[in-house]
Amino acid sequence: MRVRTIQALLFVLMLSALAADVSVGCGQGYVNGTVTQKFSSSGERGALIAVNGQSFEVPEGFWQQVQVGDTVRYSHGQWEIVRTANQPAPSPTP
Repeated sequence: MRVRTIQALLFVLMLSALAADVSVGCGQGYVNGTVTQKFSSSGERGALIAVNGQSFEVPEGFWQQVQVGDTVRYSHGQWEIVRTANQPAPSPTP
């Protein structure tokens, strides 16, 4: 009886660790910020940008469009440019 209990506890512990790894490590959930750096798109990892100092892998087409200083967002599996660096900030509404 004691061996079965230990086996069951180990099984639940292993499943918990796997579930935590999958839920945290399944990619980026939401990113919003300013592009602080673009890395070379050649290499094993593909196209990389840094948003607020943290690097992210992005599709090649998006990497070609985005510039340092652009405000970008990643949500629902899609990268988008929210505001370009050379575009003036929108005026606040009264």
